[in-house]
Amino acid sequence: MITIFTQKSNGASQETTQESYDELIERIPFHQLRCTCGRCGDLIRHGYYTRKIKALLSSVILRILRVICKDCGKTHALVPDWLVPYSSILLKDQVQILQAHLSGESMEPIMAKQPVIDESAIGYIIRQFKRHWLPRLTAFQIPLDKNIVPACFRVFGRQLMQIKCTPNLLFC
Repeated sequence: MITIFTQKSNGASQETTQESYDELIERIPFHQLRCTCGRCGDLIRHGYYTRKIKALLSSVILRILRVICKDCGKTHALVPDWLVPYSSILLKDQVQILQAHLSGESMEPIMAKQPVIDESAIGYIIRQFKRHWLPRLTAFQIPLDKNIVPACFRVFGRQLMQIKCTPNLLFC
C-alpha cells in the first residue's frame, strides 16, 4: 500500500468524491513512486478495486487504483492520506471522535453531523485506539494534530488507526 500525503488529511474541507481522488492520482509523478522492494520508477497501473466510505450524509464508493512493480511483481493500492486502510470512516472523522473522547465531550454532535457514523462505529474506533494506538502515541509523545500522518509514518510506518500491519509507504 502507498499512502499519498495531501496535507489535508485532518482538514475539514477534503472532498470525498471519485473526482477528487482521480485528480489526486493524476497529479502523482509515477516515476517517483517507490515500491516496498526499494525500486523507484517501476510501478505501473494495474487495476482498480472499490472501497465504500462513510462520508457526509451517505456512503460513497471510490475506485482505488492499484499499481504493480515491474521488478518484483508486488501490487500496491494508492490511497490518499484522508483514508484509513481497511476502514470505511475517514481519518478526519476518526480524529474528531478520538479528540472528543479524550476530552470527555459528547459524541452526539459528531453523529448529528455525520449520520452514517453510529454509536457502534464510534465504540469500535475508541476501542481500537485504546488497544493499538493510545499506548504508542503516548510512548512517543505524538499529539492528535495536523502533523499526525507524517509522525505516524515516521515512527510506525503506517497510517494512524491502521490496525493491520501491512507494509505502507508514505509518498509526499
